Amino acid sequence: AIGSVLCPAVGGAQARIWEDRGPIGQLDLYWGNASPERAPTGPFTFVREDASATNPKAIVRDARGVVWGVKWDDEVQSEVTATRLAWAMGLEVEEVYYVETGQIVFPRSRPTLQRIGSFVDGVGRFKSPARFERRDPEVVSKGRWAFASNPLARDEGYAVLVLMNVVMANWDAKDDNNKIVSLTDATGTKDLYLIGDYGACFGRMGGEFSHSKYRLKDFAKNPPVVTGVSNGTVHLGYKGKNAEFHESVSLEGARLFASRASQLSLKQVDDAFRAANANDADRDGFARMVYDRFQQVVTSVR
Repeated sequence: AIGSVLCPAVGGAQARIWEDRGPIGQLDLYWGNASPERAPTGPFTFVREDASATNPKAIVRDARGVVWGVKWDDEVQSEVTATRLAWAMGLEVEEVYYVETGQIVFPRSRPTLQRIGSFVDGVGRFKSPARFERRDPEVVSKGRWAFASNPLARDEGYAVLVLMNVVMANWDAKDDNNKIVSLTDATGTKDLYLIGDYGACFGRMGGEFSHSKYRLKDFAKNPPVVTGVSNGTVHLGYKGKNAEFHESVSLEGARLFASRASQLSLKQVDDAFRAANANDADRDGFARMVYDRFQQVVTSVR
Protein backbone atom coordinates (compact mmCIF):
# COMPACT_ATOMS: atom_id res chain seq x y z
CA ALA A 1 0.00 0.00 0.00
CA ILE A 2 1.13 3.56 -0.67
CA GLY A 3 1.15 4.44 3.00
CA SER A 4 3.36 1.48 3.93
CA VAL A 5 6.97 2.55 4.31
CA LEU A 6 8.45 0.17 6.91
CA CYS A 7 9.06 -3.55 6.56
CA PRO A 8 10.57 -6.08 9.00
CA ALA A 9 14.31 -6.51 8.70
CA VAL A 10 17.01 -8.71 10.17
CA GLY A 11 17.82 -8.16 13.83
CA GLY A 12 14.52 -6.55 14.77
CA ALA A 13 15.22 -3.28 12.97
CA GLN A 14 12.75 -1.86 10.49
CA ALA A 15 13.86 -1.55 6.88
CA ARG A 16 12.92 1.50 4.86
CA ILE A 17 13.51 2.46 1.25
CA TRP A 18 10.82 5.12 0.84
CA GLU A 19 8.74 7.48 2.94
CA ASP A 20 5.87 9.87 2.28
CA ARG A 21 7.16 13.42 2.77
CA GLY A 22 3.72 14.99 2.52
CA PRO A 23 2.60 17.37 -0.24
CA ILE A 24 5.52 17.41 -2.65
CA GLY A 25 4.60 20.85 -3.99
CA GLN A 26 5.51 22.34 -0.61
CA LEU A 27 9.03 20.89 -0.49
CA ASP A 28 12.12 23.06 -0.89
CA LEU A 29 14.30 21.35 -3.49
CA TYR A 30 17.08 23.89 -3.23
CA TRP A 31 17.97 22.44 0.18
CA GLY A 32 16.24 19.04 0.11
CA ASN A 33 17.21 17.13 3.26
CA ALA A 34 20.05 19.62 3.81
CA SER A 35 19.76 23.06 5.42
CA PRO A 36 21.71 26.32 5.64
CA GLU A 37 22.22 25.73 9.38
CA ARG A 38 23.95 22.39 8.76
CA ALA A 39 26.04 23.46 5.75
CA PRO A 40 29.82 22.97 5.98
CA THR A 41 31.78 25.82 7.54
CA GLY A 42 35.41 26.42 6.62
CA PRO A 43 38.27 26.26 7.01
CA PHE A 44 38.48 22.50 6.62
CA THR A 45 41.08 20.45 8.46
CA PHE A 46 42.53 17.57 6.48
CA VAL A 47 41.98 14.11 7.98
CA ARG A 48 42.95 11.80 5.13
CA GLU A 49 42.46 11.00 1.48
CA ASP A 50 39.80 8.47 0.54
CA ALA A 51 41.70 6.15 -1.78
CA SER A 52 38.85 3.66 -2.14
CA ALA A 53 36.69 5.89 -4.34
CA THR A 54 36.66 6.24 -8.13
CA ASN A 55 36.68 10.04 -7.98
CA PRO A 56 39.17 12.13 -5.98
CA LYS A 57 37.94 12.33 -2.38
CA ALA A 58 39.13 13.44 1.03
CA ILE A 59 37.86 13.30 4.60
CA VAL A 60 37.93 16.68 6.38
CA ARG A 61 36.68 18.23 9.61
CA ASP A 62 35.03 21.64 9.41
CA ALA A 63 35.29 24.62 11.77
CA ARG A 64 32.40 23.24 13.89
CA GLY A 65 33.95 19.80 14.22
CA VAL A 66 31.66 18.08 11.69
CA VAL A 67 33.30 15.39 9.56
CA TRP A 68 32.69 15.49 5.79
CA GLY A 69 33.47 13.36 2.80
CA VAL A 70 34.57 15.70 0.00
CA LYS A 71 34.45 14.85 -3.71
CA TRP A 72 35.84 16.79 -6.66
CA ASP A 73 35.78 16.32 -10.45
CA ASP A 74 32.89 15.63 -12.82
CA GLU A 75 30.27 14.22 -10.42
CA VAL A 76 29.80 17.18 -8.09
CA GLN A 77 26.81 18.85 -9.76
CA SER A 78 25.12 15.58 -10.68
CA GLU A 79 25.17 14.28 -7.15
CA VAL A 80 23.89 17.43 -5.47
CA THR A 81 20.99 17.75 -7.91
CA ALA A 82 20.11 14.05 -7.90
CA THR A 83 19.91 13.81 -4.11
CA ARG A 84 17.48 16.74 -4.03
CA LEU A 85 15.18 15.13 -6.60
CA ALA A 86 15.39 11.63 -5.11
CA TRP A 87 14.66 12.99 -1.62
CA ALA A 88 11.59 14.86 -2.87
CA MET A 89 10.27 11.64 -4.38
CA GLY A 90 10.51 9.96 -0.97
CA LEU A 91 13.82 8.12 -1.26
CA GLU A 92 16.43 8.01 1.48
CA VAL A 93 19.52 10.02 0.52
CA GLU A 94 22.68 11.25 2.14
CA GLU A 95 23.03 14.89 3.17
CA VAL A 96 25.16 16.66 0.57
CA TYR A 97 26.13 20.24 -0.27
CA TYR A 98 27.70 22.06 -3.21
CA VAL A 99 30.69 24.11 -2.02
CA GLU A 100 32.03 26.56 -4.58
CA THR A 101 35.29 27.33 -2.85
CA GLY A 102 37.13 26.54 0.35
CA GLN A 103 40.50 25.85 1.90
CA ILE A 104 41.96 22.72 3.45
CA VAL A 105 44.29 23.22 6.39
CA PHE A 106 46.94 20.58 6.99
CA PRO A 107 47.52 20.26 10.77
CA ARG A 108 51.11 19.13 10.28
CA SER A 109 53.26 19.37 7.18
CA ARG A 110 51.35 18.87 3.94
CA PRO A 111 51.45 15.17 2.97
CA THR A 112 52.05 13.91 -0.53
CA LEU A 113 48.55 13.94 -1.99
CA GLN A 114 47.82 11.02 -4.29
CA ARG A 115 44.56 11.95 -5.99
CA ILE A 116 43.31 15.30 -4.71
CA GLY A 117 46.57 17.15 -5.36
CA SER A 118 45.34 18.58 -8.65
CA PHE A 119 42.18 19.95 -6.99
CA VAL A 120 43.84 22.09 -4.29
CA ASP A 121 46.64 24.60 -4.67
CA GLY A 122 49.81 24.94 -2.63
CA VAL A 123 48.02 26.43 0.37
CA GLY A 124 45.04 24.06 0.21
CA ARG A 125 42.56 26.28 -1.62
CA PHE A 126 40.07 24.52 -3.88
CA LYS A 127 40.79 24.81 -7.59
CA SER A 128 37.27 23.66 -8.44
CA PRO A 129 33.94 23.23 -6.59
CA ALA A 130 33.36 20.23 -4.34
CA ARG A 131 30.55 18.04 -3.10
CA PHE A 132 30.44 17.73 0.70
CA GLU A 133 28.71 14.70 2.24
CA ARG A 134 27.98 14.89 5.97
CA ARG A 135 29.34 12.04 8.12
CA ASP A 136 27.20 11.99 11.26
CA PRO A 137 28.41 9.64 14.02
CA GLU A 138 24.84 8.51 14.75
CA VAL A 139 24.47 7.17 11.21
CA VAL A 140 25.94 3.67 11.24
CA SER A 141 27.01 1.97 8.04
CA LYS A 142 25.72 -1.60 7.67
CA GLY A 143 27.31 -2.39 4.32
CA ARG A 144 25.81 -2.75 0.86
CA TRP A 145 22.62 -4.12 -0.65
CA ALA A 146 22.37 -5.83 -4.02
CA PHE A 147 19.69 -5.39 -6.65
CA ALA A 148 19.52 -9.18 -6.96
CA SER A 149 18.79 -9.70 -3.26
CA ASN A 150 17.08 -6.59 -1.92
CA PRO A 151 14.56 -7.60 0.79
CA LEU A 152 12.45 -4.57 -0.14
CA ALA A 153 12.15 -5.40 -3.85
CA ARG A 154 8.41 -6.06 -3.44
CA ASP A 155 7.85 -2.72 -1.74
CA GLU A 156 6.34 -0.10 -4.02
CA GLY A 157 9.00 2.35 -2.84
CA TYR A 158 11.58 0.14 -4.55
CA ALA A 159 9.90 0.98 -7.87
CA VAL A 160 10.39 4.67 -7.08
CA LEU A 161 14.12 4.05 -6.62
CA VAL A 162 14.38 2.18 -9.93
CA LEU A 163 12.37 4.81 -11.77
CA MET A 164 14.51 7.62 -10.41
CA ASN A 165 17.61 5.88 -11.76
CA VAL A 166 15.96 5.82 -15.18
CA VAL A 167 14.58 9.36 -15.05
CA MET A 168 17.98 10.79 -14.05
CA ALA A 169 19.93 8.44 -16.37
CA ASN A 170 21.96 6.97 -13.53
CA TRP A 171 23.82 4.40 -15.65
CA ASP A 172 26.26 3.52 -12.83
CA ALA A 173 23.67 1.64 -10.75
CA LYS A 174 26.18 -0.95 -9.55
CA ASP A 175 25.74 -2.74 -6.24
CA ASP A 176 28.86 -1.06 -4.83
CA ASN A 177 26.98 2.25 -4.91
CA ASN A 178 24.11 0.91 -2.77
CA LYS A 179 24.22 1.50 0.98
CA ILE A 180 22.44 0.38 4.12
CA VAL A 181 22.68 2.83 7.01
CA SER A 182 21.15 2.46 10.44
CA LEU A 183 19.52 5.18 12.52
CA THR A 184 18.15 4.88 16.05
CA ASP A 185 15.66 7.35 17.51
CA ALA A 186 12.71 7.39 19.92
CA THR A 187 10.70 5.15 17.59
CA GLY A 188 13.39 2.47 17.34
CA THR A 189 16.12 1.43 14.93
CA LYS A 190 15.65 1.77 11.18
CA ASP A 191 17.78 0.37 8.40
CA LEU A 192 17.67 2.75 5.44
CA TYR A 193 18.27 1.32 1.96
CA LEU A 194 19.59 3.99 -0.38
CA ILE A 195 21.69 4.85 -3.41
CA GLY A 196 24.98 6.12 -2.00
CA ASP A 197 26.39 7.64 -5.18
CA TYR A 198 24.35 9.56 -7.76
CA GLY A 199 27.37 11.08 -9.49
CA ALA A 200 26.80 9.43 -12.86
CA CYS A 201 23.44 11.09 -13.59
CA PHE A 202 22.24 13.53 -16.25
CA GLY A 203 24.41 12.32 -19.10
CA ARG A 204 24.03 9.58 -21.66
CA MET A 205 23.17 6.07 -20.50
CA GLY A 206 25.09 3.27 -22.16
CA GLY A 207 27.80 0.66 -21.98
CA GLU A 208 31.40 0.82 -20.85
CA PHE A 209 32.53 3.36 -23.46
CA SER A 210 29.31 5.09 -24.49
CA HIS A 211 28.11 6.87 -21.36
CA SER A 212 28.66 10.34 -19.92
CA LYS A 213 27.88 12.41 -16.83
CA TYR A 214 26.11 15.75 -16.48
CA ARG A 215 26.16 16.64 -20.17
CA LEU A 216 23.01 18.29 -21.47
CA LYS A 217 23.36 17.36 -25.13
CA ASP A 218 23.97 13.72 -24.19
CA PHE A 219 21.11 13.61 -21.70
CA ALA A 220 18.74 14.55 -24.52
CA LYS A 221 19.73 11.40 -26.46
CA ASN A 222 18.47 8.92 -23.87
CA PRO A 223 15.53 6.63 -24.68
CA PRO A 224 12.11 7.42 -23.20
CA VAL A 225 11.61 6.53 -19.56
CA VAL A 226 8.61 4.31 -20.34
CA THR A 227 8.69 2.12 -23.45
CA GLY A 228 5.38 0.35 -22.82
CA VAL A 229 2.80 -0.85 -20.30
CA SER A 230 1.34 -4.36 -20.37
CA ASN A 231 -0.16 -6.88 -17.96
CA GLY A 232 0.45 -4.80 -14.85
CA THR A 233 4.07 -4.09 -15.80
CA VAL A 234 5.69 -0.80 -16.86
CA HIS A 235 8.63 -1.35 -19.22
CA LEU A 236 11.52 1.09 -19.02
CA GLY A 237 14.18 2.51 -21.32
CA TYR A 238 17.44 1.98 -19.41
CA LYS A 239 21.03 1.25 -20.40
CA GLY A 240 23.71 0.77 -17.78
CA LYS A 241 24.84 -1.29 -14.79
CA ASN A 242 22.33 -3.83 -13.42
CA ALA A 243 20.18 -3.26 -16.50
CA GLU A 244 18.17 -6.43 -15.87
CA PHE A 245 16.82 -4.89 -12.66
CA HIS A 246 15.85 -1.67 -14.44
CA GLU A 247 13.89 -3.25 -17.30
CA SER A 248 10.50 -2.81 -15.63
CA VAL A 249 8.55 -2.01 -12.47
CA SER A 250 5.09 -2.96 -11.33
CA LEU A 251 2.20 -0.79 -12.40
CA GLU A 252 1.34 -0.22 -8.72
CA GLY A 253 4.87 1.00 -8.02
CA ALA A 254 4.83 3.27 -11.07
CA ARG A 255 1.54 4.73 -9.86
CA LEU A 256 3.09 5.54 -6.49
CA PHE A 257 5.87 7.31 -8.38
CA ALA A 258 3.34 9.14 -10.56
CA SER A 259 1.30 10.25 -7.55
CA ARG A 260 4.39 12.14 -6.38
CA ALA A 261 5.73 13.26 -9.75
CA SER A 262 2.38 14.76 -10.77
CA GLN A 263 2.70 17.26 -7.90
CA LEU A 264 6.25 18.30 -8.75
CA SER A 265 6.66 21.70 -10.44
CA LEU A 266 9.16 22.76 -13.07
CA LYS A 267 10.41 25.42 -10.64
CA GLN A 268 11.20 22.78 -8.03
CA VAL A 269 13.22 20.79 -10.55
CA ASP A 270 14.99 24.01 -11.51
CA ASP A 271 15.74 24.64 -7.83
CA ALA A 272 17.45 21.25 -7.58
CA PHE A 273 19.82 22.22 -10.39
CA ARG A 274 20.27 25.68 -8.89
CA ALA A 275 21.45 23.99 -5.68
CA ALA A 276 24.35 22.60 -7.72
CA ASN A 277 25.14 26.01 -9.23
CA ALA A 278 24.19 24.97 -12.77
CA ASN A 279 24.75 27.75 -15.29
CA ASP A 280 21.63 29.35 -16.78
CA ALA A 281 21.64 27.40 -20.05
CA ASP A 282 22.25 24.03 -18.40
CA ARG A 283 19.77 24.71 -15.62
CA ASP A 284 16.95 25.58 -18.00
CA GLY A 285 17.69 22.70 -20.37
CA PHE A 286 18.16 20.05 -17.70
CA ALA A 287 15.16 21.18 -15.68
CA ARG A 288 12.80 21.00 -18.65
CA MET A 289 14.11 17.58 -19.75
CA VAL A 290 13.97 16.09 -16.28
CA TYR A 291 10.49 17.50 -15.71
CA ASP A 292 9.39 15.98 -19.02
CA ARG A 293 10.82 12.60 -18.00
CA PHE A 294 8.81 12.72 -14.77
CA GLN A 295 5.70 13.51 -16.76
CA GLN A 296 6.31 10.58 -19.12
CA VAL A 297 5.68 8.25 -16.18
CA VAL A 298 2.62 10.23 -15.07
CA THR A 299 0.92 10.04 -18.46
CA SER A 300 1.87 6.40 -19.05
CA VAL A 301 0.16 5.03 -15.96
CA ARG A 302 -3.10 6.98 -15.94
